[in-house]
Amino acid sequence: MICLFVWLGVAQAMGQSRSIDRSQQFFVGESIPEMVTMPIVNWEQSEIDLGRYKDRVVVLEFFDTYCATCIEGMPHLQQVQQQMGDKLLVLMVTWQSKEVIEKFYRDNRFLKENNVKLPTIVDDTLMRKYFPHQGVPHTVFLYQGKVQAVTYPDYVKKKFVDELYTTGKLSVPQKDDFKEGTKMFEEEVGLIGSVRLTGYQESLEEKPGLTIERDSVSGVYKTYFYNVGILNAYKAILAYIKKPTFILTEQRILWKVKDPSKYRYQEGSGGSHIWLTQHGISYERRSKVVGDLSDQAKLVLNDLNSLLGLSVYWDTLEMDCLIVRKARKKVKSVDAVKTGKKIENIGILTFLMDYSGNYPPIIDESGYTGGLTIANYASIEELNLQLRYYGLEIITGRRPIEILVLEEL
Repeated sequence: MICLFVWLGVAQAMGQSRSIDRSQQFFVGESIPEMVTMPIVNWEQSEIDLGRYKDRVVVLEFFDTYCATCIEGMPHLQQVQQQMGDKLLVLMVTWQSKEVIEKFYRDNRFLKENNVKLPTIVDDTLMRKYFPHQGVPHTVFLYQGKVQAVTYPDYVKKKFVDELYTTGKLSVPQKDDFKEGTKMFEEEVGLIGSVRLTGYQESLEEKPGLTIERDSVSGVYKTYFYNVGILNAYKAILAYIKKPTFILTEQRILWKVKDPSKYRYQEGSGGSHIWLTQHGISYERRSKVVGDLSDQAKLVLNDLNSLLGLSVYWDTLEMDCLIVRKARKKVKSVDAVKTGKKIENIGILTFLMDYSGNYPPIIDESGYTGGLTIANYASIEELNLQLRYYGLEIITGRRPIEILVLEEL
């Protein structure tokens, strides 16, 4: 598994976070000029001339090797390429060097396991000027010499490629990393307060978490999030109310709903952005008075519960789990302790184990407050060999575990 963890939702790789030149940017519907040949790897030649492929749908997939989401999506891109044959040409595009990318394909275990080897434009300076962006992945469709879409990798699918190849048109959501000042609703004269909840709003950029802003003219405060899945919205709100001490894995969620797929995206179910356009929500609360972030989050929680017909709350449930406790026998010497990574405390170790997704919930009953040096935690047996050096061990048992309940009313 390749993943990056952020409590409030998803993190994009920001390979081009510096000031971005948009003076040469091309937009949907515009014709592309003749281009110079560009260096490429995993191709029949060392350079590619895009002008030779106007009769194919060309997908430019901008990425870099730091973007876990990009890498996870590469097997799918290769699968679509194989399905579509000569109708399609998928090209990865990166600013990174030929040497870095060749090593990336040679050494990346995930790509080797999935037998992925996509043609990749390297040392790019031109394409990112034509199609500037602030986050990757970033997807561009070209066909018949024109820009047909600037969108998300979710839409690199057979049906969309067929649509464009057959009709010369493509209807997909547009990705715009430079939206500024777009509002969910226009300002209303004399507004004292309001709460509004809608579905996905294509005109708004994704804004997870909670943001509070004050209009300097009207004095009205706006608390909002835009285009977020329902479960992720609740995660963010609850994290402001009570700081999380564990990762909210699927095992810690009790679904009392007819269809959990409405509330959270499941990997492999068709693309996260497509799902978000169908099930995402946008929220705004406007008021003359605002509390601190924790108090405001409580108001938002009540609003969502009322408007969505849900009751979302913390509870405890006895379940199978792992328990860190004092070991009955301490081991005097363990070689792995000398060569492993230093971990500040038990809480970080339990966090990492939760994060791996390989274990049931884990709780600490040891009372141990010191640091640890751990070489690996691939199995409980290997981990216990190391923990016993510190007078600790992990056992299986049953305990009341804190869970999140989502209940439809």
